[in-house]
Amino acid sequence: MFRRLMILFFIVPIVELSLIFLLAHWIGWGFTLLVTLLSSVIGAYLARRSWHRWWDQVKREWAFEGFPVHRLGEGAILVAAMAFLVTPGPLTAVTGILFTIPKVREAGSKWLVRWLSHRVVERWWWRS
Repeated sequence: MFRRLMILFFIVPIVELSLIFLLAHWIGWGFTLLVTLLSSVIGAYLARRSWHRWWDQVKREWAFEGFPVHRLGEGAILVAAMAFLVTPGPLTAVTGILFTIPKVREAGSKWLVRWLSHRVVERWWWRS
């Protein structure tokens, strides 16, 4: 796991820089910086709006049904979206903006919960 994270931490910045240089070559440095800045600002707005909607939904479900565990995956994806949107670069901006879309977030949440539950069962349940 550590090796995969280290590879990811080396590959993502290289890809981001390559995309920035490619974008600057096509549209110029001024527009590249403007697009990067605008994507961060628009993404931060979308993330904040999505976060408030998600939190209102959690509070509503909590009042009627109890703690909505199934919404925790969506919250984790929104936190990741915010981290991606703070990071400058076209790849992370697109990924962060995609994570703010409710349908993408729901699908990602289902996959995340399924993956985590399999990991927990494999590691702790079957060993005892």
